[in-house]
Formats: sequence, C-alpha cells, structure tokens
Amino acid sequence: MSTQDITNLSSLENYRVISLPASQSLRTSVPGSLPTGLERLDEALVLPALGISPSTQSQWPRGIPRGRVTEAFGPPGVGKTTLAMKTATNVLLAEEKVVWIDTGSPIHTPRLRAMLRKNINSTKDRSSSLETGDAVDSLMANFIHFRAQSLPHLLALLLRPPACFPPEGTALLVVDTISGPFPSYFPHATELKSRLSQGRIADNHQLQWLLNRKWNVTSDLASHLTKLATINRMAVLVLNQTHTKIKGQPRPTLYPALAGGSWESTVYSRIVLYRDWPDPETYEDVDEFSSRRVRFAEIVKRTGKLQNLRNDDDIIPFFIEDEGFRELVKRPKLPPSSAVTISGTTSTCAKPRKRKVDEVADSEEEGLESDGDYGWIESDDAGLLVEDDENDIGAGRASANR
Repeated sequence: MSTQDITNLSSLENYRVISLPASQSLRTSVPGSLPTGLERLDEALVLPALGISPSTQSQWPRGIPRGRVTEAFGPPGVGKTTLAMKTATNVLLAEEKVVWIDTGSPIHTPRLRAMLRKNINSTKDRSSSLETGDAVDSLMANFIHFRAQSLPHLLALLLRPPACFPPEGTALLVVDTISGPFPSYFPHATELKSRLSQGRIADNHQLQWLLNRKWNVTSDLASHLTKLATINRMAVLVLNQTHTKIKGQPRPTLYPALAGGSWESTVYSRIVLYRDWPDPETYEDVDEFSSRRVRFAEIVKRTGKLQNLRNDDDIIPFFIEDEGFRELVKRPKLPPSSAVTISGTTSTCAKPRKRKVDEVADSEEEGLESDGDYGWIESDDAGLLVEDDENDIGAGRASANR
C-alpha cells in the first residue's frame, strides 16, 4: 500500500533504512580532533580502531579529540600554555572559534598573533592580495577571551553560562589554569587538621565537611565541562598545575594539583609535560647547551584509560621556538655489523639511556594531599623562550626523573 491507510499514517515503504559501510558510519560519528603542533603527540592521542583499514584511519584527523576533556599538567616553564596556544593557532587558521578562559596570568596575545603571522607567511599564496596584518586581525576576531579572577567567577561562567556561551562555531575551549583558583578557597588538609587541634573547628564532623566540600565543587565543575564538550562537539583543553609527592614514594613524583574523585572520570586524555636530559647519542641536534631547552610530553591517560606501562611512542621530546614546537629526531640505528673491534674488545655505539619504568603518577584517589606534597608556583606563559637558570632546570629534572 503506497498511500496513507485508514489510520492516516503513511506507508512504511516511504521510510526504508539506508545501509552505510561501517567505516563511513564510524567516520561520520567521530567529532574529529584538533592538531597540537606535535605530530607524534597527535598520533599518540588516537588509538587505532579495530576493523578499520590503516589507509582509512590515516585520513582521520589526529590530536586533541572533540567532544572530550583533555588535561595537560606539569611544573612551570615546561610549555603547557604554549601547547594550548599552538592548538588555538591551528583552530584559528581553520577559521573556527576559540574560547580562552584565564584564571591566573593573562594570555600573551602578541605571541599568539606572532604565531598566526608566521604560519600565514609560510603558507601565504603569492597571488593573495590580503595583507598579513589584515589576515591576522581577521583570524583574531574568532578568539574570545574571558578573565575568571576567582573560583566563583569560573563556576558562574561554566555552570550558569550566558545564552551566547560558548559562541556558535567554537571548536576549542581552553581553561588556563583549572586548579589555580582552588587553593584560595580550600585550605590544605594539614591546615584544616591544625585548626581542629587549635579549637577553631568544632568537631570531626565539621572537618570532614570542609574536606569534602572541595570534591563537591570539583564534581560539579567536571560534569559541566563534559556537558559543554559533548553538546557543542568541541574540544576542552584544561591546563593543570602540579605538586610533587615525596612521602611514601621511591622518588619525587609529579601529580596533577586537581585530581581524584569524579575528576578522573571526566578527563579523557591526560598529557604530562616535564624537563629531562635527552641522550645526545639517541637524538639529533642535541648538544650540552641545547639539551637544557628540551621538554618532554608524555601520554599518561588515553581514551579514558590509564597507561600502566610506559611506551617510547608515548614520550615526545621537543624544543619550544617562536612559531611553536620542533620535535627531536632520533638518530638512525646502526646495524650490528657496524661494531668496531679495538684491542681485542668490541666497542659498539652507546645504547640509548633507558628511562625508569615507573609511571608518571596519576591518582584516582581523593586523598592526594599529604604532608609530603610540594606545591609548584605557577608562572607558565610568556617567558618560555627565555632560558631558566640552572636551579630551575635542576628542579624540573628532579621532578621528572621517575
């Protein structure tokens, strides 16, 4: 029956199900990803899908996934803000919108404009009549900046956003930094216990309420970030400060400052950035001087799952330069026949220094704070290109030598 029946319902023949190949259906269902400027990091953030050919997967965008919350944490001066700025630059060059929320030091806008200018000059068509300055101004019109100077400001913006937030066409939301406003409103557990002993807190019940209050606020913040990312199909990149856990650890270990509880289920991907000494025998363009400028980005959580075992493919060394990043290139491995025999002994090329197997700590517990925690003072923005003194470098190395 091709016409409407007596119940005034149209025939089922008009609504036939259209079959699609599995690869096409999966590709259309994936929101996509945003490149970070580090090619190996983009590849490490995306796991290969089962049942899909490698040629098909190679055409998919790689990087920070849309519709998810990605976290980057580390001590000051390791490139967290630069990672966010480079990702924002790639989004702006694609003529999409970026929303940037500052909770501490404001973003260095001239540096962001300089990144855009260098990318435009490197890809500019000679026949284009649009000046570089005008092109930068046009792209910066898609950059929306907010200042959240306190935790109530941040919560009001994310939990009770205005009707126009985020603007239509937003591909990236950056929060720099998510953990910055918390210490002013939620004292350390040690301080609260000290208040109890001094009689400034009535009883253990009030102490427990004060300890749990932080996690209640964190839970609300996490759920609304996930909601914003899912509904708007945009990537949410949050920058997190760090503290070093010493007590009960074999060596000083980096932890995210804001972690535990429902926050762990919110973070889909987690990147830790740190400094370390690269092996000159393993990487090209590394000498005694340039090795001080090397940073490392490592995937410690991917697709919602912790990386229990460290993998060399998840560790990406890089330099920070004016236009963004430059990855270190590994030297080609010499074949076994290249061994040189001297005075009856066999001398081969020095093997690359193996990193410790301990994982960069990533806690799922709520009780991260302890007497052995050492907090970092955050100052990670415009001064990344200026060389830190040797004390800072030593501190960064001690924190990351896991």
